[in-house]
Amino acid sequence: MHVDLVEALRCPRGHEESWLVAATDVVTERRIIRGTIGCPVCGAEWRIEEGELDFDAAVQMPSAASSAALPVRQPLSQNPAGATVATARPDTPTLEASALRMAALLDLRDTTGAVVLFGEAARVADALASLTGVLVLAVNAPPGVGTRHSRLRVLRALPLGVGTVRGGALDHAHASTSWMSSVVRAVRQSGRIIAPAVVPVPDDVRELARDEDEWVGEARVAASGLIPLRRGGDPLRP
Repeated sequence: MHVDLVEALRCPRGHEESWLVAATDVVTERRIIRGTIGCPVCGAEWRIEEGELDFDAAVQMPSAASSAALPVRQPLSQNPAGATVATARPDTPTLEASALRMAALLDLRDTTGAVVLFGEAARVADALASLTGVLVLAVNAPPGVGTRHSRLRVLRALPLGVGTVRGGALDHAHASTSWMSSVVRAVRQSGRIIAPAVVPVPDDVRELARDEDEWVGEARVAASGLIPLRRGGDPLRP
């Protein structure tokens, strides 16, 4: 988990929204390899092991042995129509071409901000990061997919704050209204969203392009997020 993405995280539990805090054990090149993420509101803690934060497994006390208890996820083997699809990692030229296409669709013309890629879309995470320089958060990526910045496991909605990422791409396994709602909430105004064609375009998203497989849209409503508190001085003055 890249340290610059920690401030975007929010507790997935049902209470008032709050930033999470990190306690690091091993950090390499601004990437937390092993550590703990905690919620100051409810006291819940989650481990980061081998660079991956698992929100499915809450812990009471940090423990290096907790990595052995992480569940093993199997790669997706079917598409929504039930047809078998390949689970092998594509060759490098295909990854590079896919990353270039995704960079264009997400409008990644500079290196600022972060994007979130779900499931199969995360196969291009490393290639996209190398190509564009943006931070990439891979959510529920297939086994064996390397990501130089961050990996996240979560069963339900995306645990990110309002407007904390510049774009996102969902795969068929995450083609649901609940996942889409959490992505729209996390993507900043004018940010790009890529989704399977079977997913309805939300009211808060303007469709830009579509083919038989997917659509690309632009978030057009800026939601309200957390307001940082400042100490001292007149609170009514800038």
